[in-house]
Amino acid sequence: MRLRLLLEAHQPITIPWNYRTDLTKAVYMTLNTADPDYATRLRDHGFSWKNRIYRLFVYSDLTPVHWSLSSHGLADVRWMTWQIGSPDQQFMDAFIKGIERQAGKLHIFGTLIEVVDIVRIDPPELGDGLVFRTVSPIAVSVGDPSRSRHPIYLRPDQLEFVEALRRNLITKWQAFHQREWDGGEFDLRVWNPKQKLVRVFDANVRAWHLHLQMWGDEGLIRFAHDTGLGIKNSQGFGMIEPGG
Repeated sequence: MRLRLLLEAHQPITIPWNYRTDLTKAVYMTLNTADPDYATRLRDHGFSWKNRIYRLFVYSDLTPVHWSLSSHGLADVRWMTWQIGSPDQQFMDAFIKGIERQAGKLHIFGTLIEVVDIVRIDPPELGDGLVFRTVSPIAVSVGDPSRSRHPIYLRPDQLEFVEALRRNLITKWQAFHQREWDGGEFDLRVWNPKQKLVRVFDANVRAWHLHLQMWGDEGLIRFAHDTGLGIKNSQGFGMIEPGG
């Protein structure tokens, strides 16, 4: 399930370049307003499968309607659109209820932003080889303690990139459903990557806006639409939508 929000600042604001930390905190604050037990469980434990833990929600980049550039970010912003989604109905219910209990406002960038409108987005009608594009950049990493204590971020031109995307998606599906994935064939390809270096929670993340195409198990493709591709979905990475 996915929502599109129209946001309004009552005075012009500056969206800082590294805004995802604020947005992720606002999501948990909103969940906590509606369902503190769920918010704590999601933050502290998430969904786990074989020692992997995932917080299964994803959100898009902020898209301002009008802005001007400044050294600190996008300035003179009043109106923005934003998408958020999750395969977990409890998450979506708590998020909507939290906004209602916050009088239709989100606390971000040191101010209260009004949620003017919320629209539910229908899941895509899937066809063979449906094309998607990123609405927040995809990050893919592998860990190799012999090479680095830090994540090793992959590039789309590396063979491991697509396989890591596929493996990560299936493991998230297993964490959510708490069973082995028994679906059929699934594959994807990516093209037209544009690199983006993003700082979130005091760490630099190398991510990519790109186009991709997926084939095979429709349930898994819909899950990718709901939960995002790659890592750090709950920090604003890996949301996709249909479109060339």
